[in-house]
Amino acid sequence: MAAPRPASAGPLPPVIPTRWLQPHEQRFLFISAFGLLETIKIWDILAPYLIPSPEPTWSSTFRPSSLSTAAFWLFLEISIFSLISILRIPQLSPSTPRLAQLSLAAVAYNVLCWFVAEPASFWVSLNLFGPPSLGVSWYFAWWPLVRGLIWKNDGHISGVHKIRLLPFSTATLNPLSLTYCLPPDAQSPIYIPVVFNNSIPSEVSYYLRSLDTGHSKTLTVSGSSMKRSSLIPHKARLEITDNDEDDVSEPAPDPLSAMVLRSHGDPLELAKLPSIRPADSLAVVPKNLAGSENMLFIAVDRPGVISLRTVSDKRGDRFHVAPHREAVIIECPLGGDFVAEHEGKMVKKGDKRAAAETRCVGDEEVVKFQVRGVGSLRAGWRKKSKDGQEHGVIEGIEEDLMVDPLTAEDGAIVRRDKVAKTHTVPLRIKHDTPGTYTVSLTSVTDSHHNTHTPSGHSAEKVFTVVARPYAQFECAAPIQILQGGKVNLPFTADAKGGLPADVQMSYSYKLVDGSSGTEKIKVGKRQDSISVSEPGTYRLLDIGGQCAGSIREPATCTVVLVPPPSVEMGVTTLHECAMDVGVTAAFDFSGTPPFTIEYTEQRRGARAISRKQRFEAMHGEIVLLPEHEGSYTYSFNILSDKHYQRQQLDKPPIEQTVHPLASVDIVSSKRLKLFACSADSVDIQLEAKGRSPLRVTYLLSSTTSSRTENITREIPAGRSSITVPVPEALQAASGNTGKFSVGLVGLEDGNGCARRLNVPGLEVDVDRVKPTGRFAKSDKVVVVEGEVAKAGMRLTGTGPWTVAYARDGGEEKRVTVRDPNSQLSLDQEGVYRILRVNDAHCPGSILDADSTFEVAFKPRPEVHIQPATSLRQTGRDSQHKGLCAEEEDQVAIKFKGQAPFELTYRHTREGHTSRHTLKSAQETGILHLAPEPGAHRYDFTELRDSNYPSTPMSFSLSHEVHSRPSVSFVRSSSSPICLDSPLKGDAKIRLQGKAPFKLGLAVRKPASSVVATYNVNVAGQEWALDLPHTMKEVGRHEVVITSLVDQSGCEWAVGDEDVLSSVVEVVESARIVPVNQVEDLCVGDTLDFLLQGKAPWTIEYEWSGKKHKVTSSASRFSRSAERPGKFAVTSVALKDNQCKREISNLIRHVHPLPSVKIQEGVNHLREGDDPAVFSVHFTGSAPFSFTYTRSEVVSPGGKAKVVETQTITDVQDMEYTISSSLPGDYQVVSVSDRYCRYPPLKARRDK
Repeated sequence: MAAPRPASAGPLPPVIPTRWLQPHEQRFLFISAFGLLETIKIWDILAPYLIPSPEPTWSSTFRPSSLSTAAFWLFLEISIFSLISILRIPQLSPSTPRLAQLSLAAVAYNVLCWFVAEPASFWVSLNLFGPPSLGVSWYFAWWPLVRGLIWKNDGHISGVHKIRLLPFSTATLNPLSLTYCLPPDAQSPIYIPVVFNNSIPSEVSYYLRSLDTGHSKTLTVSGSSMKRSSLIPHKARLEITDNDEDDVSEPAPDPLSAMVLRSHGDPLELAKLPSIRPADSLAVVPKNLAGSENMLFIAVDRPGVISLRTVSDKRGDRFHVAPHREAVIIECPLGGDFVAEHEGKMVKKGDKRAAAETRCVGDEEVVKFQVRGVGSLRAGWRKKSKDGQEHGVIEGIEEDLMVDPLTAEDGAIVRRDKVAKTHTVPLRIKHDTPGTYTVSLTSVTDSHHNTHTPSGHSAEKVFTVVARPYAQFECAAPIQILQGGKVNLPFTADAKGGLPADVQMSYSYKLVDGSSGTEKIKVGKRQDSISVSEPGTYRLLDIGGQCAGSIREPATCTVVLVPPPSVEMGVTTLHECAMDVGVTAAFDFSGTPPFTIEYTEQRRGARAISRKQRFEAMHGEIVLLPEHEGSYTYSFNILSDKHYQRQQLDKPPIEQTVHPLASVDIVSSKRLKLFACSADSVDIQLEAKGRSPLRVTYLLSSTTSSRTENITREIPAGRSSITVPVPEALQAASGNTGKFSVGLVGLEDGNGCARRLNVPGLEVDVDRVKPTGRFAKSDKVVVVEGEVAKAGMRLTGTGPWTVAYARDGGEEKRVTVRDPNSQLSLDQEGVYRILRVNDAHCPGSILDADSTFEVAFKPRPEVHIQPATSLRQTGRDSQHKGLCAEEEDQVAIKFKGQAPFELTYRHTREGHTSRHTLKSAQETGILHLAPEPGAHRYDFTELRDSNYPSTPMSFSLSHEVHSRPSVSFVRSSSSPICLDSPLKGDAKIRLQGKAPFKLGLAVRKPASSVVATYNVNVAGQEWALDLPHTMKEVGRHEVVITSLVDQSGCEWAVGDEDVLSSVVEVVESARIVPVNQVEDLCVGDTLDFLLQGKAPWTIEYEWSGKKHKVTSSASRFSRSAERPGKFAVTSVALKDNQCKREISNLIRHVHPLPSVKIQEGVNHLREGDDPAVFSVHFTGSAPFSFTYTRSEVVSPGGKAKVVETQTITDVQDMEYTISSSLPGDYQVVSVSDRYCRYPPLKARRDK
């Protein structure tokens, strides 16, 4: 049995596991990917043939248009085939022989793709028909030869004229519409950008207009000397594609370092941007410059207005200069230096550090500083000390508006609002707190948001503010002085923030002996005293140092002399039952208790004993009752009181005696006080015991005299009173201050028995000084209305005080105060006078010298509108003559008061109201009128200056802002206009503004330099095209709007979407022209005619007496001569029976064929140049008619395409001139003379 054959090995599995992708999924994936790539490749090949100018994409870079790109696709496709073979995808992976076949097919496929995509490149690369150096156009040079072979051209039509349109070159100054700022001391110029498009300038001419005078001068700079920013990437050389011109390349970039101004995709807010300074001027470049654009910079070294005049390139062709573009270069803000007036001139403060200026608390001053800049300026200031700082801003710094800001006397345009001015600005400083302060200027900002930061010592002032001292005595009562002694008069000297150094105080004195004088002392501490040695009255006069101070009450201090004590002694014998038992020694003291008597008691034959006795009253007694019998001697040797010690007495010794005594005592108050208005006597209540009648003896003593007085009065037993007169030195008329005492010293009863009394006496304090009242200083104070003025008073006497005063002699007012230095609060203006003053006990007197105090109010601020020729005032309302939208005008506001001023007003426009504040640091403020169209009203409601925070105002200003009219074509002409007809069509112009309008129009042919202008009065808002202009030429004509003025007199404003021109097509009147003028046929059996005008045409003719009507869209109208007869064309018209023309006697004959030759050559034009002119020469019999075409190459390397065909008839000369500015190749395709046409219609073929 035969062994079984082994099974053959199966196919290898796919490289990609089937658990990941199934075989059909792998096939679908690779076929889809390969199909997508081939679809993209085929689309990139065919896109230029289907779309005139396709947008470049990422894949168009790999379009197989060259050998390298074709090889790339071949390599990619063979790699894909190999990858599929390696992956062993079932039913898809090719075998090795099949892979080789696919590779060969890919080679042929990519060669075919290359040829279809770019045949010129294909033939040049293969070098089959010509050398590569001939470029692309050699391939298409074969076409005329091929065409000649096809048409068997025998010389009847020849020549090609070419017109090439060079790029349109533009120049735009200041593309970002920024302003520029040049410091006065700038060492380098500022650079103004100019963007050039499509060409490089060779020479740039520009105007530089002075801001001050408005006069201009013309400057010229070469393009090669202009700066170029290093921030602009260096692009490839910009070439002018003329075969006879050298390449022109950009100047090399300068190695400048700066940053590009970018808006991050958001539009720039030009109104909020500061001006560009020289350091940044080369850095300001527009974002995303186009590839054809280049930016160069003009260097300017002075302020002014720059505008381009002309720009030309190397060939001499001029650029189109963008209109209404200018660059304004202003002067950067400067200043912030303090100035002082010297000999009528303002002198700047030096930049060296100066010593601090000394001021006193309460001082107020106005310092001045200078700033320079454009428009309304703002100055910031700071007041700084160790305790903190204060900031402020002064706004509205601008010059007085006296003349028209835009026109000078000679008519030149002057931009005074852009001219830098120097201003001297006041700054009010109040010194209200002691210390050292630095006032400095921090910033100067102009109306274009440019800021200058002042520096150096000239921008600051340093003040040392010193407090004002004051002083007053601390004498609550008169101060006593001993004989030969000294006392200190205490006083207090102080100031806010502490007593300053080097303070001196003066005082006067008047002594009791009548002498007087004045002294000065230095004060170094708050609590101090004056040392004196004489009694009298001392008064503080003034105190001061660097700043004058004030003396407060009490300003006087009285020093009284205390006399030495003395005693009067009386001796009474004590007896009982007619026997002496002792003796009583009675003492009457003068001086100040307590008193001490030192005496000795000596019994005969015994040692003397020293004794002392203290007495608290002015009277006293010692009962001497010896314990033992004997002879006693009592010697009184020494007396002491409160002030004096151990005064020697010279009194005789006494012996004992006895006598019975009665008694009496004081039952009323033992201490009284008398004032200036008190009586000159006092009543004393007594309680007496004993047998009547009683006789009492009292002792009267005072501190004003060393003498004492004994007075005896008879009194009844029991309670009674006695009246004691006040010592003359202390009576009310004396005005003195002191003390006196009344002491009971003796009593005698009805038996004649007398005794010495030792009872407490009556002490009386006397103050006869009348209270006084006055103002601290008779002064005049000027305050803000509503503010309370403080008038200091100086009162003497015992508080509280009642002060009566009146204003301007009017109603009397009273006030009660407790402080002798109190202040009156006065809130009305007038002269205040103190009428009366009472202290707690007595009415006083008024010191007339300082009895008045005047209060005046600071005047309230005022404001009015400064008269001007543009204003009409009716009462408190002003009416401006009005202005046009976007125009600027200002109104001057005159202030009166204390600067700075703030005027609040309501701005109303079309029912919308907003509140604003006009700030001014000077007496003239500038109100900039709103430029928005509509009715504007400014109601001024409130004025504020540095004195009054609010003063109501009621006046107004109104003005009208007229909208600028606008105009635009809203519909273009839809139908052509016949030749020799007036310019009238359905084109419509819409006008906006106040009717009636004056509309300016211009009519021109694009290829002609002749322009016809017209002014039309339009009564409504729309106007249909209707001008008295006869259309004399065939072709396109352009109607351009040149000007517009409405009823308000405002010129027009051109919007971005306004259409300012419309094209009108002028066509030949419908005509039919026979190809020849003979009855016989010419080179064929056809009747040939040419139709003139714009297709389609309607032709009516008769053939053999039968009428026919046909429509032709071609300019050739032919009929075969099928049978003998008469052929007559009766009429011809354009579309819709327009421009209809009646025809008669049309007969044809056969004659030799004509020939034509167009002038060879090439014209290079730029947009805006005069059109090119070239001639066409005829051979044959006039009149001639011919048709020519204009061809353009749609895409590089592509085929030329006829874009325009024109037919010219009735040429009577042998030469015809064609004028055109459209680019392309001009060729004649047919010609007719009086009889024949070439090529014959039957032989003509279209391209």
